[in-house]
Amino acid sequence: MSRHSQAPPWRIHLALASAQAGFALFPIFGKIALASIPPLAFSALRVVGAVLILDAYRLSREREKIRPSDRKRLLVYGLLGVSFNQILFILGLSLTTAINTTILTATIPVFTLAAAALLGRESLTARSMVGLLLAGAGGYVLLTAQRFSWESASFRGVSLLLLNCMSYSLYLVFSRPILAHYSVATFTATVFRYGAILIVLVALPQLVRLKWSAVPPAAWACTLAVIVFCTAIPYLLNSWALARTQASHVAFYVFIQPVITTLLAIALLGEKLTTKTALAAILILAGLAVAMIRGHLSARPVP
Repeated sequence: MSRHSQAPPWRIHLALASAQAGFALFPIFGKIALASIPPLAFSALRVVGAVLILDAYRLSREREKIRPSDRKRLLVYGLLGVSFNQILFILGLSLTTAINTTILTATIPVFTLAAAALLGRESLTARSMVGLLLAGAGGYVLLTAQRFSWESASFRGVSLLLLNCMSYSLYLVFSRPILAHYSVATFTATVFRYGAILIVLVALPQLVRLKWSAVPPAAWACTLAVIVFCTAIPYLLNSWALARTQASHVAFYVFIQPVITTLLAIALLGEKLTTKTALAAILILAGLAVAMIRGHLSARPVP
């Protein structure tokens, strides 16, 4: 039985739209910050900052305890949804464009459906298969947009982002049931706290070598924006909404993110939407749309 109260539909939709807007800004702020801060160090700063905010929010509301039997599971969720997810995402973003990054984000709901089907938690219909094939074709087009070689930075970036999407999809499939037993603040703060440990350990060499005084104010401002507006707040809003609505409603809002990020990347970062990138976006979003017709596609947007 869920412990979450019902909410008016408009509040749920507002929360989902606001979360997507925050996630959409991440590649923009992230690209600016990564010009001055190494990717692993940036990832550590992001997750530690988010942990401090999320824990402060949790303690201001309640002091709910995690059951000992759930701790191992939450540690696994922290690795999949935070550690692997954020390391792969930041490294991928540092190697490819913000546009490529946001387009690949739309594959998460489709990968989630595939993971749920493989684990026996969802049935895989013919329509679902079409959606998976379309999204897979879009990912392949994006991989081959540059040189199909690990020596290509863009190829490495897209490959890492695809792994990021798969890791986050597994997190969604495994973590959703336990969300009904804890408050959003407790669940989100705990997962981030567990996930932050590995990220900080991996990032230590870059953190030690980082010349903090040489980082320009604009990079610090973008890092702060990523922590507050692109991580802590969207995660809370999204988890709050997911606990109160069908996952298919959450999936719908994934369409917002590529549009916002692409427009801002062109306007602010000077990136270009190539023919192959546009084709990849059409295939991936078409795959998402086809899979969503099933009516209960499991999904939650990525950071």
